[in-house]
Amino acid sequence: MKRYESQITITAPAERVFGYVSDFSKHGEWSGHGLQVTKVGDGPVGVGTVYSTTAKQFGTQKEQSTITDIEPGKAFGWDSTGALGRVHHEFTLSQTGSSTTLTKSATFVEPSFLAKATGWKLSKDVPKSLDSDLAKIKATLESSSS
Repeated sequence: MKRYESQITITAPAERVFGYVSDFSKHGEWSGHGLQVTKVGDGPVGVGTVYSTTAKQFGTQKEQSTITDIEPGKAFGWDSTGALGRVHHEFTLSQTGSSTTLTKSATFVEPSFLAKATGWKLSKDVPKSLDSDLAKIKATLESSSS
């Protein structure tokens, strides 16, 4: 299993940061490649809730994402299954004073043949993507008071 991780400090309380990153409908605001998110089914959001996602990177990429962990103010995780296999994504949060350290990780749990064959490219692209996502989250949360 290959794991990538990046972190950033955001001037906002952990509750607010968690509220933003755990709202799957907002992932398209900070994620790259024109990500579109659609909840599958009815009912409240919780562990086991499934989302269908579509992104534009090397053509159209469709994935199914399932929430695996919700710990308010501390952690939010999900598994995405698609062309790269099954990848576990996770945010962890730690508040110190009025700032929150937000860590985002991606672990290739069950990499597909494609992920294995392009591992050299993923090892460059995934860290850049994590950094970009975190920078956009920081900019959004520090520029708004909501």
